[in-house]
Amino acid sequence: MLNAETPRLKFALYGAHSSLGNALLCELLSRQHEAVALVDDFNSMTARPGLRAKAGGLFNAASVAEGVAGMDAVICLFDSATLASVQDDAGRQPAIYQAVDALLIGLPRMDVDRLLLVADFAALSDQPAVTAVQQRLIAHPLRWTLIDADASSDDLSIEEFTNVSDCSPDDRRLQFRRIAAGIVDELESPQHIHQRVHFRLD
Repeated sequence: MLNAETPRLKFALYGAHSSLGNALLCELLSRQHEAVALVDDFNSMTARPGLRAKAGGLFNAASVAEGVAGMDAVICLFDSATLASVQDDAGRQPAIYQAVDALLIGLPRMDVDRLLLVADFAALSDQPAVTAVQQRLIAHPLRWTLIDADASSDDLSIEEFTNVSDCSPDDRRLQFRRIAAGIVDELESPQHIHQRVHFRLD
């Protein structure tokens, strides 16, 4: 819960339709931030206070810039199913490299300097593109954090995350909500600038 001294911030999210994306939306809204889902289809998002949808493609710097205008930070759930469905059109470069390239070009154009990139880096570690992405990030002044988490699950809705107080410790809803809380904590009070952190389901 925000107090009178805590600003209401705008956070843009790629991959909002995944389970982790819905957990993040729920966490952001519960802390009274504005959550902006960057999607291809506005009708795919249900309207609710504090949440709005905005057009924003991930694999093109101009689309990224248009989508993130006015945001305080951007969260990209690279493994989400909705993003994975368009990765085949990402061009000759590997999808994750082209996505990061578009983000690193598009965010500075709109003076957005904070990026959290969420992916299952453990599963991707054998791909040369991941090493290239990390090298590209290291050389960039953007305030980035890599979050090692699996965001590919897409079977839990935002409604299922609204009340997890009675969930058992092994309930996936509670586990996703805890990961979401950790990610939003990092947004509110950055502790891992230019670092990689791990969030895993128990």
